[in-house]
Amino acid sequence: MRSIDKVLRAQARALIAVLDHYKLVRACGEERPPIWRDVEAFGTGSGTAVDLQCVGRNEAGTTAAAFCIGVKHRAPNAAVHLALVTFTSPSPEHRFLDPSRWIALALVFMDKRSTPGSGVPNEVFQQLESAFDAQMDAEVSA
Repeated sequence: MRSIDKVLRAQARALIAVLDHYKLVRACGEERPPIWRDVEAFGTGSGTAVDLQCVGRNEAGTTAAAFCIGVKHRAPNAAVHLALVTFTSPSPEHRFLDPSRWIALALVFMDKRSTPGSGVPNEVFQQLESAFDAQMDAEVSA
């Protein structure tokens, strides 16, 4: 039986893999922001669900700034940050749903389109699900 914490760490690794897949570090000025590094560390460490929620709480001020100011001035960066922080929320049933929407929005901003095509959020969500399945397969194989 899989523990919740192992699943959360696999989900964190999957999220980071998808951010890397889409090369979203470009949206962050070619440098991973602290929350990215914290989620990445959580995925490879031995944290618990509480630790993941602490990551989100530690980023509360930056999240507010990303939402209020960043969307106007640095939209792709703000969307990436919001994808990461929504991942840290305590609702595991929809752990990938909100981040997939923010990632899709970051991609739209980076491509300078006004609206995401109908397939972009679905494609991102499928990428997240596939990456998670790969992480869980690797967990079982190890």
